[in-house]
Amino acid sequence: MADREGSTPQLSYDPAADAAARYPDWVVRTADLGGVIPEVLSHRRRVILLEREHGPAQHRSSLAHALAHLDLGHAQTAGGWFEQREEVQAEDLAGRRLIPLDVLARALTWSRDHDEIARELGVDTAMLALRQARLRPDERRRLRRLLARSDQATWVNR
Repeated sequence: MADREGSTPQLSYDPAADAAARYPDWVVRTADLGGVIPEVLSHRRRVILLEREHGPAQHRSSLAHALAHLDLGHAQTAGGWFEQREEVQAEDLAGRRLIPLDVLARALTWSRDHDEIARELGVDTAMLALRQARLRPDERRRLRRLLARSDQATWVNR
């Protein structure tokens, strides 16, 4: 991972490589999804479509979310949707994969800006906000310890 602007981050989790390695019979493509839905997952066709107009960070976040549904064994409803509790579970798993606590702590040592941190971590701001909001109490304590030498610890309490 980069630690200053202008450098290239080394991302801790690559959902595209994960999909290729663990789901080689699935096709991942971009498509025009109308700009409203970030991804579509079809179990029947073994296809994951990502919104074409979104950038790399959104694609990475959306693909991690779709893979989390697969890993958690979620089945879509007859209408093609997932239950709300399944969406929450997939968001949590994707967030933990994309933003490990130690990686988040390193980013927080040099920036407080939500957009800048998301760019550094290669995720969209929504994924970063979800990860932040869903930190478990033990993760909050650990993050506070990791940031103890910095004034960034206030970010944990937001």
